[in-house]
Amino acid sequence: MNITQDALIKQIADREKINAATVRRLFKSAEDIVFDCLSTTAPSEEVTIKLLSGINIKRKYIEKKHYSKGMFQNIDCPEHVTIKISLSKYYNGQVNQKLFGE
Repeated sequence: MNITQDALIKQIADREKINAATVRRLFKSAEDIVFDCLSTTAPSEEVTIKLLSGINIKRKYIEKKHYSKGMFQNIDCPEHVTIKISLSKYYNGQVNQKLFGE
């Protein structure tokens, strides 16, 4: 099952009895704020955004590195950041409990 952003917006609008355009603007605003936090903070500063309860976005800085051993000899890896999303163990457990009653 895939739930699109449009479907999620419609479900929220129906559940909260508000206009879907308002929910869409809120989503767009949240998306802009998350992007600004990830792209404007100093690269060497780690960033963690607690997007929803149990859902986090982490940005980690990776320094420039020169590989000189193994199959990646003489490769320069430029400095960059990695961005990963993660679910808390508690959130994962709650989903499993709801699904399987364990």
